[in-house]
Amino acid sequence: MVNMLKELEDWLSQERTIQELKAKAKELGLTVKKQMGKNDVRKLIERYIERVKAVQPDNVTTSRPSSATSATGPAQPTITKVKEDISVPDTYNKDKLVAMPVNPHWIHMYWDLGHANKEFLKSHEVKRVVLRVYDVTFIEFDGTNAHRTFEITIDVNSLKNYYMNVPMPGAHYLVELGYYDANGNYKYILRSNLCRVPVNSPSQSTRERWMDLRKRRRIVMPSGGMLTPVVERISGSVQGLEHLFRISSAGSISFIQLSGKGM
Repeated sequence: MVNMLKELEDWLSQERTIQELKAKAKELGLTVKKQMGKNDVRKLIERYIERVKAVQPDNVTTSRPSSATSATGPAQPTITKVKEDISVPDTYNKDKLVAMPVNPHWIHMYWDLGHANKEFLKSHEVKRVVLRVYDVTFIEFDGTNAHRTFEITIDVNSLKNYYMNVPMPGAHYLVELGYYDANGNYKYILRSNLCRVPVNSPSQSTRERWMDLRKRRRIVMPSGGMLTPVVERISGSVQGLEHLFRISSAGSISFIQLSGKGM
């Protein structure tokens, strides 16, 4: 077992391609994701070596010698592969509040709290914990000048996310996680990112949006023409010829003689 780990470490210390690293990781039973880079796969194998060393006394057993092995030498130990724990923890103990658009009328909020704020919200100073949503469309928000304010009481001990219905499509929303103290004063602890929900109607933009796959960049340019084509007029129609009539100062309409078809 020790020799195999030593060989693996020596193999890893040499310059390896990402294909070789991924193949070795899969051979060890590790989960390799497509978006992983070369350094990520290398670190994955290094963590595997550290875990095997930590549990080596429990996972190394010597197989019983047989007649075939006794003649050639001692039996090789069997290796139990250690699978990486990929379960999601209940909390990361970090202060964070995120707001995400779901559709034109709903937003989703999720949050996490550090140890200090968790203990503070359990104290007697906090009477009620709330999620407060501000409509801050096209304004520089200073905490008091929102178009609308929505609020919902929550239990941070049992909830970690919340869906809220919002009335205005295409608006910008900002979320705060705060509390009311014994005097009824509101104070916020966390503030989210700016969240813009989509509109519920076709876009009015006439710009063309392209993606350059080679350079991996977006290209936005004015439209090459009108979105609504000009309707062809029938010969003899006076539609669109209003500029050929003029109104005199006396209020009477005079007619300009035209040549050509239709007049």
